[in-house]
Amino acid sequence: MHYLDYHEQIPHRTGDFPLDYYYVDENFPRYRMTMHWHKETEIIRVRSGQMRLFLDDGELLAEAGDLLTVGGGVIHGGEPENCVYECIVFDPQALSPGIESCRQALRPLLRNNIFLKSGSIEADPQFQGAVTRLFDLAATDFSACSIDMLGAVFAFLGGQLHNIGAAQLHTVSERTWQKAEQLKPALEYIEQHYGQHISLETLARLTGFSPKYFCRYFRTIVHRSPIDYLNYYRIECAAHFLATTDMNVAEVAVHCGFADSSAFIKQFRKYKGTTPKQYKLHILEAGSRA
Repeated sequence: MHYLDYHEQIPHRTGDFPLDYYYVDENFPRYRMTMHWHKETEIIRVRSGQMRLFLDDGELLAEAGDLLTVGGGVIHGGEPENCVYECIVFDPQALSPGIESCRQALRPLLRNNIFLKSGSIEADPQFQGAVTRLFDLAATDFSACSIDMLGAVFAFLGGQLHNIGAAQLHTVSERTWQKAEQLKPALEYIEQHYGQHISLETLARLTGFSPKYFCRYFRTIVHRSPIDYLNYYRIECAAHFLATTDMNVAEVAVHCGFADSSAFIKQFRKYKGTTPKQYKLHILEAGSRA
């Protein structure tokens, strides 16, 4: 999963089908969902545990069986807590039929963030079946049965439309949208330069805010202070490199912008609850058992 890319510009697709699926548990190198955005619609389903989800300036607590559809362009992220979750990311423009009435019906689904609790889903067995079929198909190699996948997507969207009255809608105001847009250059700068020294003044200047106002508004959107988020992002990148490369702890520390290994180990323990070495061993052991 490419949640380390703040602005995901990679194509989400399986074969030539404009949809991708991700299964995420605690052994996944990028278990936490760092703040990011993309033009595609994303469907997040919590399988077990719970997950605190952040949507621009909003926050939700999702538990097992809950479902969130995130509209394109929305800054979002999540903090899983003993959680296993699944994500489906798809391009609604590529899938939308040419019938204008269908496009109009889909617009409220694709422009809003729609949160459905498990009880609401279970109350509609037909919709519950559509959700199950969509995720079951997405988890397989569906390139040979793309017609089935397309049907599953629209069965899900149709069921969601029928259940929208039971959903919690999160519509971003124009003012909040504009402020979030102003923050995007700062988050993109962190993504591109996290291995270098980054000052608060530099980030604030990119947004056009004063440093004081930048800090205040950054926290409302990202739910962390700028410096806390920078260190958090660096540690998420570090976890990715420890899990997927042969780089040692000292090399990862330097690559991710830490002046020395001791500072890196301290921050890693703060955000991950373990040392970099122990984390790498855990990932390797989990991989050998798989």
